[in-house]
Amino acid sequence: MEENRLRTIVEAEIHSAIGYIESETTDARRKSLNAYLRKPYGTEIEGRSSIVTGEVAEVIDGALPNLMRIFTATDSVVKFEAKNAKGEESAKQATQYCNWVFTTQNQGFNVLHETFKTALLQKVGIFKVYYEEKTNSIKEEYKGLTEQELVLLLQDDTREILEQNTEETFVEEVGPDGQPLPPLVRHNVIVRKKTNIGEIKIEALPPEEFLISKSAKTIEDSNFVAHRKLVTRSDLVSMGYDPDLVASLPANNELSYTPERIGRFSEGERPDEIESLDKAMQEVEIYECYIYTDFDDDQEAELRLVVYAANKILYNEETDYVPFHSICPYPLPHKFFGQSLADRVIDIQEQKTAITRSVLDSLYLSLAPRIGAVEGQVNLDDLLNLSAGGVVRMKNPNAVVPMTVPLVAQQAFPILEYLDQVQGKRSGISEAMQGLNPDVLQNVTAAAIAASTNAATGKIELIARIFAETGIKSMFKGILQLAAKYQDKARTIQLNGKYIEVDPRQWDNQYDITINVGLGTGDTRQQMSLLQMVMAKQEEIIKGYGPSNPLVSIGQYRNTLEKFIELAGYKDVKQFFRDIPPEMDQALSQPQQKQPDPLISAAMQQAQAQLQLDRQKAEADIALKREKMMADLQLKRDEMMAELELKKQELLAETQLDQQKAMMGQ
Repeated sequence: MEENRLRTIVEAEIHSAIGYIESETTDARRKSLNAYLRKPYGTEIEGRSSIVTGEVAEVIDGALPNLMRIFTATDSVVKFEAKNAKGEESAKQATQYCNWVFTTQNQGFNVLHETFKTALLQKVGIFKVYYEEKTNSIKEEYKGLTEQELVLLLQDDTREILEQNTEETFVEEVGPDGQPLPPLVRHNVIVRKKTNIGEIKIEALPPEEFLISKSAKTIEDSNFVAHRKLVTRSDLVSMGYDPDLVASLPANNELSYTPERIGRFSEGERPDEIESLDKAMQEVEIYECYIYTDFDDDQEAELRLVVYAANKILYNEETDYVPFHSICPYPLPHKFFGQSLADRVIDIQEQKTAITRSVLDSLYLSLAPRIGAVEGQVNLDDLLNLSAGGVVRMKNPNAVVPMTVPLVAQQAFPILEYLDQVQGKRSGISEAMQGLNPDVLQNVTAAAIAASTNAATGKIELIARIFAETGIKSMFKGILQLAAKYQDKARTIQLNGKYIEVDPRQWDNQYDITINVGLGTGDTRQQMSLLQMVMAKQEEIIKGYGPSNPLVSIGQYRNTLEKFIELAGYKDVKQFFRDIPPEMDQALSQPQQKQPDPLISAAMQQAQAQLQLDRQKAEADIALKREKMMADLQLKRDEMMAELELKKQELLAETQLDQQKAMMGQ
């Protein structure tokens, strides 16, 4: 595609987008901003009340604290969920790093506050997330460098010599060899040090700087989006654009005169119309465009980044990323621009302003009524003198007649109360959210109060959920994509007092994202009360069934304690409890043999020793009884043998005696 044709396409898209936004939203956004700032309507009458009530500011400033508390109650706005067990560790690391980039590196609280307020006030809030590479250039001066020190200094490729002065000092002394010493050489140099810095930047764009195609319903499906901004020539050159081309661009500040920007100025204040005398500091209006176009003439459109300014293309490259992310409190289906919170109550502010002005005018006229005077019968100079105790000279007692105006405040107050109720129903910002009247609490049950509060906060919670699921979610996807694409080395960051090393090159930029904003969980006190109940149950389970129970681990109990401490306002949980590594938590959760009671173990050992002693004693008694029995048996046996021997001797003697008798008888 020729450059002229691309320029024509880009110009047509820019003009179409500007015309669409000017006809669709510019007047409404200017009107909302004027109502928020309570600027006069232009219909005021001199001598009458010109007060402007502040309902738009009340609902926006009332909704912001609740929205900010929801998104900033914890350090992690979002949480990345891994698609499988293998990616859990890197998903956790990506969660920590992306939240650090948003909250710490880019002051996320301020970005959220500005974007939320813009969305609530002017229909749509825009985040811009991009990777910025820039070069910091500083001059350094060194004096009295030796030759070695100069060589060492110039070994750094980031330094370039601008000026160099060499000084030689002659020495009158001689060396050990008797020869004169060489002169001392010292170098004085001025160098320029250039440092390349790259980091992810997050900005809250002013609404008038964002352009989008008329047919778009979301940024994702838009064929054209652009950032319209004023940039100095010096900044354009530092971005890498050709200095000659930048010098040829005309200075332009038309963006400063858009109705939205004019509306931010105080009455009588206007943008600076005088251009800077320094040409490098003059501002040029450029358009950073992201457009789908068939640049390669292959019948297939691709996304391209085109930087356009003053009828010239400064940059043209194919890209894979659109840096804009939008939020809208009341989105309309099939339409990019929805409604703001200001749109819901701006007519109520106009009505209450008119009624309040009438009430005040009535009060003024009641306190200082107009006076009728008969011409020629009263001295008008005396009548116009309002000094206390002054004298009014009259020729007739009836020459001065007060024109009394009745006070209408009593009739107006019910209407104002009714409009307050309508405002609360439309916006969700009411007395139920700001604190109830003590007189009301006397006649209302706790359940009714809770129901009223929940109904009042329901609209705010819906806005928070819409913000979370649209711009916040896509913004953190963009942060993850940029970190994985541009950060080419590991980086050490400090998080909650702990230094961790992150390496986005190892991440998968397609993690599932969980919005961790605590929607629907109540205020801090309710959350702390719930966590106390959870902790009590966890303690009961662990005490009753041990760390290896199937319901809760020691690590989960520690996580509950951590959440409780964070809600209490302490960021560094490690000052109260040590971290529990996953492997330790897993080891503690393994079933373990129950350790016996030491007293029972000692009693059992004593019983076993006594039993052994009793057994040994019994065995000794049995052995003693056995020996005694054997001795008794042996004694009886010996006695029986002696008795048998005696009988045997007696029998033998008798036999011999009988034999002798027989022989004698023969």
